[in-house]
Amino acid sequence: MNLSHLIELKNFNVFPEYFVGISALYILVVIILISYNVYGLIVQKAVSECLGLILLLTCYLILNDDLIINNVGMEFSVQLGFYKSNIMDYFGTFTKFIVCFFSSLYFFIIADFLKEYKLTSFEYLLILLFAVLGLMLLCSSNDLLTAFLAIELVSLSSYILAAFKKTSSYSVEAGIKYLITGAISSAFFLLGSSFMYAYCGSVNISDFWSILSNDGWFATDNSLHFLEPLLEIGITFIIFSLFIKLALAPFHVWSLDVYEGSPTISTFFFAVITKLSFFVFLVRIGYVAALKYYEAWQFYAVVIALLSIFIGSFGGLRQRKLKTLLAYSSVSHMGYALLAFSAGSRFGGEMLLFYLVIYMLSGLSVWFIILLLRVNRKRYTDKFNKELGDLALLRKSNPALAFSFSMAMFSVAGIPPLVGFFAKMGVF
Repeated sequence: MNLSHLIELKNFNVFPEYFVGISALYILVVIILISYNVYGLIVQKAVSECLGLILLLTCYLILNDDLIINNVGMEFSVQLGFYKSNIMDYFGTFTKFIVCFFSSLYFFIIADFLKEYKLTSFEYLLILLFAVLGLMLLCSSNDLLTAFLAIELVSLSSYILAAFKKTSSYSVEAGIKYLITGAISSAFFLLGSSFMYAYCGSVNISDFWSILSNDGWFATDNSLHFLEPLLEIGITFIIFSLFIKLALAPFHVWSLDVYEGSPTISTFFFAVITKLSFFVFLVRIGYVAALKYYEAWQFYAVVIALLSIFIGSFGGLRQRKLKTLLAYSSVSHMGYALLAFSAGSRFGGEMLLFYLVIYMLSGLSVWFIILLLRVNRKRYTDKFNKELGDLALLRKSNPALAFSFSMAMFSVAGIPPLVGFFAKMGVF
């Protein structure tokens, strides 16, 4: 084997991911060398802002990529790397940029609240960064095994983030529930992947496209038609595992307890940042690998989307806890996004992306205002979970914050003329 092929960077298309991973390891080594637990309170804000800056620089790396600079105007420019396990196209590049940009805003927002919520260990921030790295890898996965490893990187980080407050029984319980549900979802994903591999002899999404299309050997080899139900079951298991991760009804029950019991900053991350990447991979499975079986998965997608919208809308009516109410809101919004996905057309995919970007923007505003709301410590000791009663008379105590919170919630609800209305109108 020629040595020049080993060091050639022509087809090396994961520079943003490498930059984030190496930066995380570098910060880990530096902080271990210069600080101890005593200084965690001092450096936590600086570390959070540093990680936000790293992700902004990652956005710059993504914008300066060869795919965008050299191929402007080419509609279907695709680069494959690492034996076709990693794909670089406009879809993955755009979603990676969105994930990095909103994650950097998230790190800047939470920098001032880590002390108040007693999350002063720098490991918390590094685990968040590794979760963002997993989301970036998931956006560019072209392979079921690569996607599984990316999902597990996000999931393992999320279990720790949910159970990070060891002194809180609610937080520990949320972490255990998240772990059990995540294990079930991973089992579905691996079982579906094994069925796909048993039929196609590959775990690569590009190979699925060529094999399952009319031009592939599937159409000419009639001896394998009896295995077709095996393939449909595999696709169904993979899609259902992603539905569990997205907390779509009726797989949403875990999210209510996990969102309520986790630290508010962790819930902020679960509800806002993680959703887009899972939908990106769902689009790659539905629109590329399983497009031939569109009518089969469209039925499940429409039913689960409508169920999620109804349960998310009506389930939150009787809620008094703010985080549980927003968990129901997340279920409803993921139902609308799945409704756009179930269209099966290019315009449906475009509206899905538009809806998710607006959802992330509105969610960022809502959760930022929730972090800004501080309960009077003289009356309540160590009370971090907020109820709707805590928002009473906010208009008199802080009119500007009350107005901002109202506008953000109206946008989330889809009230015209705010931008959330146009997102929902586009879906319909």
